[in-house]
Amino acid sequence: MLAWRLPLFLLLAPLFQMQEADVDDFLAGLQSRNLSFEQRLLEVARGFVGAPYKDGPLGEGPDGKYDKDPLIDLSCADCVTFIEQVIALAASDTYEEAFALLQRIRYKNGRIDFETRNHFMIADWVVNNPFCRDVTRMLDAPTREVTRTISKRAFFERVKALELGRDTPAREMTVAYVPLDHAAAAIDHLPSPSLILLIGKVDWLFAVHTGLFLRDAAGNGHFFHASSKSGAVLDDDLAAYLDGSTRHLGFSAYRIEKPDAR
Repeated sequence: MLAWRLPLFLLLAPLFQMQEADVDDFLAGLQSRNLSFEQRLLEVARGFVGAPYKDGPLGEGPDGKYDKDPLIDLSCADCVTFIEQVIALAASDTYEEAFALLQRIRYKNGRIDFETRNHFMIADWVVNNPFCRDVTRMLDAPTREVTRTISKRAFFERVKALELGRDTPAREMTVAYVPLDHAAAAIDHLPSPSLILLIGKVDWLFAVHTGLFLRDAAGNGHFFHASSKSGAVLDDDLAAYLDGSTRHLGFSAYRIEKPDAR
């Protein structure tokens, strides 16, 4: 009995090394312990620490016209696919449920197509995933705003999908963020779990990196993210990660509720 009181990530192989049947066993173990969604997220995120980083590992499957990468692949991740797969697994009781939920998270209305994929984290992802709520202005810290033009047409031109997005008008959007010099104070007030979007200096994009912020049972904060620089999924201290950054303006934060797995 004592062993099963330990976190599953200490008892089993890392999630990113598991086969489908092993994932089902892992999720059954979470279910048997009646964990909250936040606790499940923490267990699942820890199970991916050390997973190799791979840029753009997921696509529309072998029948996809523009991206034939698989619809799910737990063996590797980039920053976006990491959060998508972790949320889908934490909200599901089986691998099959997680697979189905993952498609609803990645694609508008769950329609699997390169054009309907949530490519932009702020213009698409958080808009089409209502289990996220913007809490950036609620962190007892000063915020700033940045306004940029998001062009789907220009994006699809960059990725050589020239016929897509041609009838989608460009959108001017304004986003609030906590600037780096106030990040440490704001982090103290972050809800757990939160989606963290790091706002960069690219003029056609807002979020240049993303990860999950979670507190453990002792109240310690963890920033789980897939790092291209380190080549793996990491468990970092968010304040330390942001300290001295020259790439980011600051961060936006979204409280995450449990999405419906069915």
